[in-house]
Amino acid sequence: MLGKTNITTLTEGAVVTEIEDYNWIQMQSGIYGNFAKAVYANDYLAAITADGTIAYTKDGEVWQTSTLEYEECKLNDIYWDGRRFIIVGNYSFADTTLNKNYKRGLIVTTLDFSTYEKVEIPNETDLNDNGLGYWISEYFGIYAENSKYYILGIKMTKGNVNNSVKETTYLCRFAGNLENKWGELIIHEFEVLNPLLSVDNNLNKFMVSCSGRFKNGSSTSYINGIYVVNSYEKKEIEINNSSTNLLTPVFECKNELYYMRLYSEDNYVLSKVIDSDEKMVLSRDINFGFVDGIYFNSCLIFLNNHEMMVVKKGENFADKTIDDLIEISPELTMNCITKAFGQLYIFGNQGAILKSSVETNNEEAIVVQTLSAKKALADAKQYTDEKYATLEARITALESVLQTE
Repeated sequence: MLGKTNITTLTEGAVVTEIEDYNWIQMQSGIYGNFAKAVYANDYLAAITADGTIAYTKDGEVWQTSTLEYEECKLNDIYWDGRRFIIVGNYSFADTTLNKNYKRGLIVTTLDFSTYEKVEIPNETDLNDNGLGYWISEYFGIYAENSKYYILGIKMTKGNVNNSVKETTYLCRFAGNLENKWGELIIHEFEVLNPLLSVDNNLNKFMVSCSGRFKNGSSTSYINGIYVVNSYEKKEIEINNSSTNLLTPVFECKNELYYMRLYSEDNYVLSKVIDSDEKMVLSRDINFGFVDGIYFNSCLIFLNNHEMMVVKKGENFADKTIDDLIEISPELTMNCITKAFGQLYIFGNQGAILKSSVETNNEEAIVVQTLSAKKALADAKQYTDEKYATLEARITALESVLQTE
């Protein structure tokens, strides 16, 4: 499958604010979706948006965008397996037999973000003519270990129970080689509504936070759970009932998995899962609001939607307070952070990208200047036209030389 590809030449703006020796430069990607995940591998820095677009670059300066042409496409994770990029999410599938749209899990692979190949798993779907059976409605995360792929997803079932139709939602860990049938491990069962999920992984396990409505007879409650899932088993870190559908963000930093949970009013607890799959509490009663992290220059860097915290080697996280948060950009909502080309890149909502800079000659933050999408496309077109004109001139000159000979 070929996606729509646009080329946008980016210009650097000005300093947003600085974190120790770093300043931040806002870059305009030419898209307006909300970034969900980013990866740097095989000389590509690529970030996916929740609405099905990929922004990528090979130098951190000139960006291209590619849009997957699936109806209501949603992307959740991107992974490099050593030979190709794998992107997972879902899309809306029109069943002409039942005259109904279903959400279907989506897996695509690509080498260069210009062409994509959809991966079909034999047992992803088994619906009969009456719409009864099962289907995988969404994939949330992926990693590979020992030549096997592990993917976290939602399996929907619809069947007759006691002469009535019952729909059930299963949170599952699927395993396979992306060619043959999935093996599956059920993590949790929900009824009525799809759960809210926050998913991340390190080298050999997922951590998932799930929150969803569960119906038992005439009563309904919300189940909030934190699980870790590896290649052979699941482990419940904690689970409780709640009156509200409250999602706990989970994230990875230096191959360790973290989550921050609100237990009651103002009772925030930041924990990480250690190697024995037990939780270790790092802080209490402080709403840091972290959504992602990265290990860079011997420092742990934790990111929330507007701020950042740096934990240097030898420092204790328990000593950190809300005053240690460093504001980056109050007007932008930031979602994920990664390192590439020796720098840090932050990806946020509405296509926002921030790049770190080691310039220190700016004393204060100043207004960021961005390149509008319209101007960016015009600049890209001008650049392309100039290249074609140069090429045509060279061809004409070569033909003239050949004719004289």
